[in-house]
Amino acid sequence: MKKAFFLFFLFCGFTITVQAQQNLTDAQLELIELSLDKSYELKAANYELSLDSLEYKSIRQNFIPTLEFDALYGYGSTQIITNIPTVQLPITGINLFEGDKKFNTNGNVLNANLTAKALLFSGLQVNYGAKASNQKIRAMHYLLFKERAEIIKDVISTFDKIELLKQSKHVLESGLRRITKEKERVLKAISNGLATPYERDKIRAAELNIAAKKTEINGNLGLLYLKLSMLTGVDVFSLKAYMFELKPWLVEISRESFIDRPEVKALNASIKGYDYKLKMNKHLFLPKIQAFANLSYANLFNAELNTPYNSLIGNEPINLELNKFQFFPTYFLGVGMKWEIFSGLKHTTEIGKTSIEKSMAEDKKADVLEKLKLFAKKTQVDFEVKNEQLLYKEQEKQVALNTLNSAVKQYKAGLISITERLEAETDYQDVTFNYYELITQQRMAALELLISTGSLQVQNLNQ
Repeated sequence: MKKAFFLFFLFCGFTITVQAQQNLTDAQLELIELSLDKSYELKAANYELSLDSLEYKSIRQNFIPTLEFDALYGYGSTQIITNIPTVQLPITGINLFEGDKKFNTNGNVLNANLTAKALLFSGLQVNYGAKASNQKIRAMHYLLFKERAEIIKDVISTFDKIELLKQSKHVLESGLRRITKEKERVLKAISNGLATPYERDKIRAAELNIAAKKTEINGNLGLLYLKLSMLTGVDVFSLKAYMFELKPWLVEISRESFIDRPEVKALNASIKGYDYKLKMNKHLFLPKIQAFANLSYANLFNAELNTPYNSLIGNEPINLELNKFQFFPTYFLGVGMKWEIFSGLKHTTEIGKTSIEKSMAEDKKADVLEKLKLFAKKTQVDFEVKNEQLLYKEQEKQVALNTLNSAVKQYKAGLISITERLEAETDYQDVTFNYYELITQQRMAALELLISTGSLQVQNLNQ
């Protein structure tokens, strides 16, 4: 605790109080929000989350009653051939059923059913299945925070690289202005015979070196603006109007630790999900009970049966007709049960498979916790080291500036050579570059520190 406050007071040169410090401007926060909205990875993850949410709802909906209606109309026609032992009538002597007899029949059939079904007891499959699905959704939700943190870090890193190059360009331009003044004095001295072309050429070489560095910086800046445009969806021209700041990042003391990281929370949810899945598989032996009700309508109409016989009186063909044969209303109510008594060891296999998956998740959690503990310690040490290095680097930068000012005066007085003067210029540039590079590293170390506790979210960036 004391060390954290000590580090804060070491940075009093950059800020007066913690509340006055803003690690990011409002414009930068806006760009971060735009990048989160644009991210295709986040959109894909949210779609997956939506699909899992629909799956969870579909599991719970198994208890919602269903209502089905089906109807059937058909026309049928067939020929029936019979061969029955002959029977002779005792009075008339007529033989009945002699040989093969053919009957022709046809008719219309209409059938309709309205059926309601309701699952009363799923053998606890729905209850545990829904809980397992809910834990899967929670795990994916936690991983979204991890994905968001990576995007935030990438965007801020791009901010810092842009500002680092702009600061480097400013240092080079300042150095070029100083060298240009020296060049003017050298050219005047050469014309008066007080200097040699060697000094002019050394200055020219320094100018060309600065020009080459500026060309490289401009190229890299263009690429970084393109990347930032890709991340945020804002055009490059508009992005160049934004002002970014490169200053040490202040981190508020957090009560959270590495066990609060979204990866750990996701693993905890996954393990709970396997617990419910295991309970679901262990209860597969329970019966499933369903209630149902059916209302049906059936009608056989306009049916005919043509026989090979004739009437005794009038010798007319004997044909039968049916206008309607109807069943309505027909009710059927009941409760059904399905009980899988022996599944061929399928249930045992599922239980064993789920137990192994749970053990794998538990081992993965133990491994992750050990690595995250080490990572959390490493990020804390890195952040503290970068803070202390910044203090020394700031002093080194001031010393290099004093040395440069002294070299300018001494060269003007003829006390040192042009080589020594340019070396002082180069040394100052290198020290300044390293100083701004170290600020960039310190800011990245701060972001890693926030990631190590799962705190790298938009609302925590200026805390």
